[in-house]
Amino acid sequence: MTSGSQTGVSDAGGAGGAEETGAEPLSPEQIEERLRAQRVALAASVDEFAARVDPRTQAREAGEHLREQATARADRLREQAAAGAGRLREEARRLADQAEQTWERARQGDAEATSTLTKAAAVAGGVVTAGILLARFSRR
Repeated sequence: MTSGSQTGVSDAGGAGGAEETGAEPLSPEQIEERLRAQRVALAASVDEFAARVDPRTQAREAGEHLREQATARADRLREQAAAGAGRLREEARRLADQAEQTWERARQGDAEATSTLTKAAAVAGGVVTAGILLARFSRR
């Protein structure tokens, strides 16, 4: 059995190759050390593979991946919301300025500005009336 395992070792371990090239053959201790090192390396590879295919490890990694994706998407949405809010604030300021200018022109007697304010008041009154009517109908 010793000779059979040594034959297998020398073929796999390269001991036969050392004899063929004229180098000194490996001692039994060197062969055992090589085998020990190969077993340790193989055990580490098997452990690494087992960890990679472990369902708990895969589930944890998938969860981490999903968490990273959700965080990135939330960050993008926050940025888009902030940009949209900024645009809405600018538009609201512009409309407020425009309304103030229209009000001033109407106070100074500008017929077009007075007509615009009258129309805006009528629309606002209609919206308020519609809201009241809808609220009453929804209670029934």
